[in-house]
Amino acid sequence: MKKILSAFCFIFLMSGCLGKNEPAAVNPSVSPASTGTVLARLDGNPITDEDVRKISGSKLAQAEMELYDARKEAIDQIVDQKLLEESAKKKNTTKDDLLKKEVYDKIKIEDKDIEKFYNEKKDQMQGKKLDEVKASIKSYLFREKYQKLYGNLADGLRKKSNLEILIKAPKMDVAEGENPSIGPKDAPVKVIEFTDYQCPFCGRARPTVNQIIETYKSKVRYVLRDFPLSFHKDSMKAHEAAHCAGDQGKYWDMNKKLFANQQAIKMEDLKKYAGEIKLNQKKFDECLDSGKFTDKVQKNQQYGETVGVSGTPAFFVNGRMLSGARPFENFKSIIDDELRNLK
Repeated sequence: MKKILSAFCFIFLMSGCLGKNEPAAVNPSVSPASTGTVLARLDGNPITDEDVRKISGSKLAQAEMELYDARKEAIDQIVDQKLLEESAKKKNTTKDDLLKKEVYDKIKIEDKDIEKFYNEKKDQMQGKKLDEVKASIKSYLFREKYQKLYGNLADGLRKKSNLEILIKAPKMDVAEGENPSIGPKDAPVKVIEFTDYQCPFCGRARPTVNQIIETYKSKVRYVLRDFPLSFHKDSMKAHEAAHCAGDQGKYWDMNKKLFANQQAIKMEDLKKYAGEIKLNQKKFDECLDSGKFTDKVQKNQQYGETVGVSGTPAFFVNGRMLSGARPFENFKSIIDDELRNLK
């Protein structure tokens, strides 16, 4: 995870619900560069990369993703610096003056912007008053505007350059299974989320998920897989309730109800929501009481463990993992990169 200017912003944007710190299950889905590579020998018998990944595949995949992110970030910084220097030279100015004119001078953070942000996110401020978090909010808003303006400037320069990125992001082969989805099957980008209806960070991720769907439309297929955490006692039945609603063609209606009412998802609440979204109450109650989808939810959770999921929300964008309630820009960067690679 990239550093944010303050602990406040880090907690607000990047957190997730974490499961127990246990070894990941065997992961047959990792797609390493060379599974036959011999890493060690015991009495002359080889221990290959594939053997190691069967024991610790998800840990290796996450470590490889972190290594890729570090390398890619460094490449981006080098490229941006060189392009900015070249652009400044052509305009007979300095890089610092170019940034001042095109970025810093265009950033204006007013008190009304801070107050608006505070009021919109007040339930996430842990009871703190505006004066207590004002400086942190201002720093966050400044950084947000800086990143947008700097990004637009850098992107414009990159489009005019002859840039070729040779490193490739590590990916995991994550299946969507028979799970609820939005978007065409042949969409060039697939976003698979492992989520928990009782996890507050999964709830906070909803606007980002909606923005992805609305922004990319047919270019993205979004798939939701169940991952109820063991310490969220009401979550299992909530996931079952969503599938029971899906039996009547209203999975996403129940999905919205559950995320809008994460503190009230006990059995009586679930049955009440079924009535509110106009389900056949008798069929829904029978489905939920019988545990018709218990096995399906458990298998989704078990599969998530095999691909390295240990907390929620966990996303895979064409196999590239993103953990936690990330901002839209994090997804946009990867999705745009995937779409560019298809051209």
